[in-house]
Amino acid sequence: IFMGKEAKITARGFSLLYFLAQHKQEVVSYNSILDELWKDEKDAIYTRIISHIYKFRIKILDAIGHNEDNKKKVKDIFKVISGRGVMLNINDKELKIS
Repeated sequence: IFMGKEAKITARGFSLLYFLAQHKQEVVSYNSILDELWKDEKDAIYTRIISHIYKFRIKILDAIGHNEDNKKKVKDIFKVISGRGVMLNINDKELKIS
């Protein structure tokens, strides 16, 4: 639930979101994410992570509206740090994971 609106995501997407929430405000390396969530898949690559982040952004925007302010807000929350990893930049009041 984001800004009072429900955004449905896949089970793998939920696992990624939950993992990032455990490390919010930290840059989590692509390798850490791959090791945690795709450990049994030898062909896992960081583009899968980026794809899930993109899908998160779209699902949330579908729920709250695709205006420019919301687009900026959602992009700032799911930060992709080139060459390093991903950061969930959000406080507890803004996101409810269930």
